[in-house]
Parts: sequence; structure tokens; C-alpha cells
Amino acid sequence: MGDGSNLDDYIEEGRMDFDANLLRLISSSPAHRLVVADGIGDSMQPTLMDSDLIVIDTLQNQLNKWDRIWALSLQGAGAVKRLGPAERGKVEIISDNPAIPNRVVPMEDVRIIGRVVWSSRRH
Repeated sequence: MGDGSNLDDYIEEGRMDFDANLLRLISSSPAHRLVVADGIGDSMQPTLMDSDLIVIDTLQNQLNKWDRIWALSLQGAGAVKRLGPAERGKVEIISDNPAIPNRVVPMEDVRIIGRVVWSSRRH
């Protein structure tokens, strides 16, 4: 979300308690493969807002579904975006915020960290 963040600036390890039944509804992946992160920026508004909590399933790291939201590294910067098909060897980086233009980049510039499988909004 936003222009991309240096991932090393934001890594903070810890544990967060989730209800086991809720966790099973969110993902069938083992809990240790799920990452909770803060969304930063407005590029995915209105779907995701600045400071929303997101859960990233790191087992889902292959681009095998379109119109999903992915956590990724784009040329080394962290981002949360939709990915869409483009010409051979390229992928479209899609922001839900209509004020942010989409970009087409070479697939080798994208490393998928995981699929965003859940979000929570603070009020």
C-alpha cells in the first residue's frame, strides 16, 4: 500500500493471539506461515485503509490466481497490491485507489511474499 516501503525497516517479530477457530476460517495454512502486518498508505483504498491489520499467507506465494491481493516485494520495496495479467513475462501492478495509476513491470521485478487472506480495520 502506498509507494512501497523498505521491508527491512518494518520487520518486527512477535506473536499475536488469534482464536483458533477464526484462524482456521482465515486460512488452512499452519499458523507459523501466517504473518500479521500493518497496512501503510492509501493506494489500496477503499479496500484496505492506512493502518488496517492484514494477514498474509506465505504458503500462497505463486501467482496462480488473478484478482487477489498480494504482499510482494517490487524491485526491493514492499507493497500490497492486486496483480493482473499483462504481456508475456510481465505483470500488471494494480492499486484499488483510482488516483494511483497501474503499472506493468517485468515479472522478475516481483517477488510474491504471500496472499493477503484477511484484514481488520481499526475504528
